[in-house]
Amino acid sequence: MSESLKVNEILQKIKEAHNDFSFKTKLQVIKHTKKFTTAGRPYINITFRDLTGEIPNFNKWANNEKEYQQEIKNFGIGNIIEFIGKYKVKFGSTDISEPKKLNKSEFNIDNFVKPPHIDKAYLIKKIEDTILSLQNAKLRELLEEIFLDEDIKNKYIECPSSVIHHHNYKHGNLEHTVGMINIFDTLVSYYKRNTLLDVDLVYTGIILHDIGKIFEFYLNNGLPMKTVEGKLHGHLILGDKFVSKVFKRIGDFPKDLENKVRHLILSHHGKKEWDSVVEPQIDEAIILHYLDMIDSRFKLNN
Repeated sequence: MSESLKVNEILQKIKEAHNDFSFKTKLQVIKHTKKFTTAGRPYINITFRDLTGEIPNFNKWANNEKEYQQEIKNFGIGNIIEFIGKYKVKFGSTDISEPKKLNKSEFNIDNFVKPPHIDKAYLIKKIEDTILSLQNAKLRELLEEIFLDEDIKNKYIECPSSVIHHHNYKHGNLEHTVGMINIFDTLVSYYKRNTLLDVDLVYTGIILHDIGKIFEFYLNNGLPMKTVEGKLHGHLILGDKFVSKVFKRIGDFPKDLENKVRHLILSHHGKKEWDSVVEPQIDEAIILHYLDMIDSRFKLNN
């Protein structure tokens, strides 16, 4: 049992199986659910993946709640687990034994996570060019101040846009943001900037509307997860909190413009039932919400 099987190989063996069989493997956790036996004992039902596919119905048994809590630590979403599996034909499921959570030196992430088809250099340049194109010097100063922080800039570049829905992969929110910019570019060009909208404010809102996601999400071996802050506050509040600190650093930022930028962040979900802190009160906020909806609904995954 020295050979480590991939998902497609396990699925093929299951398809051909007439008897129970055992195998060794290394797989990535993508879903886990707490279930109970008929006797009331908890166990973990897990779905795994690698680059060859996904496979459900793996069970890690526990005798009691304390043992369950100890076991679940190994099976966090994104973790790479090496284990022995025993497939049971009668139940159509696989029992897990000898699980080992691997550290980054013990696996090649390229065997588990497909790199997104993204031209990162183009996306970064588009953000930078958009900032440089702003005619409003104060809005340009705000964005330049934010991205002077290399840690913030790197998190912004790598951040996914969601856990399950649109752009849920590394650099996903960067791609989402540039998608919104490109849509708005088309409108601005078509109407030759002949509009009552504050175009620079909309561009600023596009770039900053999801800035809170750098505090809401993190990647565990390429899979997006929510931080504690993200679960408890959400990215609208986290984004507003972040930019409010930047305004204080700048010092002489016009208060009316500050309020508008913060409003764009807090209202971009459009409706309170969609987790918007407030609903859009100015035209720029309405346009921002529509741009967000168009890009996020059009591009659901990679």
